[in-house]
Amino acid sequence: MTVGAVRLPEAGPDGGGLVDSGAPAAASPGRRPSGPMIPRLCSFRALALGTALLAPVLAAAGAASGPPQEGTTDADAVRQEAADDGYTVFLCPMHRDYQSAEPARCALCGMPLVRRTLVTRYVCLADETDAVVSESPGTCPATGEPLAPTTREVVWYCPEDPERLFVEPQTCEGGASSRRTTRQAEHGDHNPRHGGVLFMAPDGVHHLEGALEDGAFRLWFYDSFTRPLAPAPFAARVVEADDRGAAASEPVALALGDGALETAVTTDPEARASFTAFVRFPDREEEDRFDFVFLPEAERARLAARFGAEFGGESGGEGGGGLPELRVPESRKEILAAIRARDRRVQNLIAAGRWADLFIPALEAKTLALAYGDRFGSEERPWVAIKRIVRGAWLLDLHGDAGDRTRVEEAYRIFAEGMSGLGAGSGGGG
Repeated sequence: MTVGAVRLPEAGPDGGGLVDSGAPAAASPGRRPSGPMIPRLCSFRALALGTALLAPVLAAAGAASGPPQEGTTDADAVRQEAADDGYTVFLCPMHRDYQSAEPARCALCGMPLVRRTLVTRYVCLADETDAVVSESPGTCPATGEPLAPTTREVVWYCPEDPERLFVEPQTCEGGASSRRTTRQAEHGDHNPRHGGVLFMAPDGVHHLEGALEDGAFRLWFYDSFTRPLAPAPFAARVVEADDRGAAASEPVALALGDGALETAVTTDPEARASFTAFVRFPDREEEDRFDFVFLPEAERARLAARFGAEFGGESGGEGGGGLPELRVPESRKEILAAIRARDRRVQNLIAAGRWADLFIPALEAKTLALAYGDRFGSEERPWVAIKRIVRGAWLLDLHGDAGDRTRVEEAYRIFAEGMSGLGAGSGGGG
């Protein structure tokens, strides 16, 4: 494998933009977009998993069921939406990273947190008008490509002023009911546009995608809504890596191309290719590390057959891919077995370089471990081990989302210590 310089062809479609009138305007590199403040996507996904686990409990407690009624004018509609297919988070209007699962005040400024209801919707990435928004998977009419899963925010509007959006149901002029729609959520779209691997930058503002295209390694940059950005303000070096993530060559500076930073590479299509990119973002003095692993078609097919759709392509997936639906078993033995299953999946994802997919089994293992403690903690006092699992899972989600192999491996060591202490260590992948 060799690394050198080459020029890019024209950039592909930008994957669509945020067209709701209440959405933030396009962001410039290095600056936070204006508008509703939404936290990291990993936080969204953690809340989604928690809501899925609590759904039977909410139903038993008498939570509303059935599809939300259009035009409902009180806050019950928000709770109903969350119980059905969404989840609710409370955010500080001033501090984007401060959030709660319950009504509260921001610990940083004292402002009341604002409710946001988030849902999964499927969109056509090639449609710049955002016209295709589906509640279920399907295909894009224009291209025939599968619709992509995204996180969107539930909002309401009045018919007489559809450009003004609200996060709660409203009573409109003449007593009319407000109408519900959705808009793209910040950090709610992690779908690659060039068949590569997409990560979120540690600055919380940018995304970047690494891709192998036409004999080149390319880095594409996006804002927090995954809208493409010009590459000129960014700088990056890339180095070929071995299977352990160690540098196998000298770093090469990426050149400015048409829509991306790039360098020529020579790879074997029958073998996995690993690259470590060191990227300097605007307004950040230090470089950030991203580890990209590209699997050959044969290996992807083997993994897809073994684990399901999440290994079907470089973009990863949102599904469980072979894990049973998350539920808390009754017995001690069954809970430990369920935790071990998640641990095996974590190990296999790490081995495959699928850092961004770690959040599913890691956070499920955390939920199961906490349930184990609630049921059997007074007998066994396993809280030191459970604390390590919880911390390790959170770090796996955080660093996996940012594509940092070194920190992912450090996080897994914490996670594995907890697994061993709880008696749930799997002793290896499989």
